[in-house]
Amino acid sequence: MERTECDRAALCRVRNEPAFRRTLGFDKPWPGSRVDAFLESVATDDSSSNLFVCPSHERRSDDGRTRSETAGGEDGGSERGSEETVSGAVNLFDVDGTAGTLSYWLFDEYRGRGYATEAVSLLVEHAFEELGLHRVEAEVFDGNDPSRRLLERVGFVGEGVSREARFTGGEFRDVHRFGLLAPEWDGRGEP
Repeated sequence: MERTECDRAALCRVRNEPAFRRTLGFDKPWPGSRVDAFLESVATDDSSSNLFVCPSHERRSDDGRTRSETAGGEDGGSERGSEETVSGAVNLFDVDGTAGTLSYWLFDEYRGRGYATEAVSLLVEHAFEELGLHRVEAEVFDGNDPSRRLLERVGFVGEGVSREARFTGGEFRDVHRFGLLAPEWDGRGEP
């Protein structure tokens, strides 16, 4: 994540669309100044990884419209002012040298294409192989079955439920906790 207008617009959308906010556990919209402060903090924070998911085959023009790139095609996205389309984000935060916490999200129009699975897998690989972490943790609100399935697909193990642990959307919600250990990542896919 960088201090660009494209990144700012993506974060403003996430923090201000009511349904999206509820999914992520944010009750109140974020004013532009708070988004700017967040971008500033992640741009200068070397202890976390905050990355946007940008499909390499899609570009966004200055007017915000998305178009697919084609090899040698006229809509190749190479004209000045084009930026990669932000489809979501993956984050690794609260990194303490042995563990970190994973979060992720995708805009609705990009779900079901494997982008989140690929992005989460790459960040988990980075956590274990580059950062040398022993454990990566993640949380999922009760009822968010696609997110739970993604974590299980990547190798995370359910470790329990914190009952009514978060108050969001006007109600207390259960939080399902997941963990993945470095040796489990190394052995994934084996019986």
